[in-house]
Amino acid sequence: MVSVKQLRPFAGASLESFRAASGSVALIQQPVEAAFKSVVASGMAGMRTVGMAHRSRMGERLLAMLRDFDNLEVHFLQPNQDGEEFTVGRTDACDLMVPEPSVSQHHATLRWNAGAGDFSVRDAQSMNGTFINGAPLGFKAQVMLHDGATLAFGDVQFLYLRAETLHQHLRLAVPGTPAP
Repeated sequence: MVSVKQLRPFAGASLESFRAASGSVALIQQPVEAAFKSVVASGMAGMRTVGMAHRSRMGERLLAMLRDFDNLEVHFLQPNQDGEEFTVGRTDACDLMVPEPSVSQHHATLRWNAGAGDFSVRDAQSMNGTFINGAPLGFKAQVMLHDGATLAFGDVQFLYLRAETLHQHLRLAVPGTPAP
């Protein structure tokens, strides 16, 4: 996993090169607290999810993320075929492991839609829910994600960005990078 800051040197690469190296979509998040990582590593991965999601603070946490954009972690998703699924959860069996107590062992599933160039998300009956732009995802609902959306699994928030959007943000933040 890399930080936004570590990606800055790639701002000069062409969009095609950037996308080929990174994938179609990035999920960007605040780093999970080291204390949570150690708790999960010490055996919490197999334990019950902690009911602790604080939905009322989602907007506040998003603003905090944006103020510290350079230090956010970037998870690239590289689907190979239409309909490919990626699991999200607290265990290392998931494609996107989120070691945080409010995230269920298997929290949600992301499904690639090649025609739209985006993923859809479906909650896996998690204890603390899945949220898109602060709104809870309904039971058994599968909703298409759009570039720039916020996505939360329990208390953990992500920015959902297409590779071209992330690449453009990197280019804008690096002085002297020529326009595409």
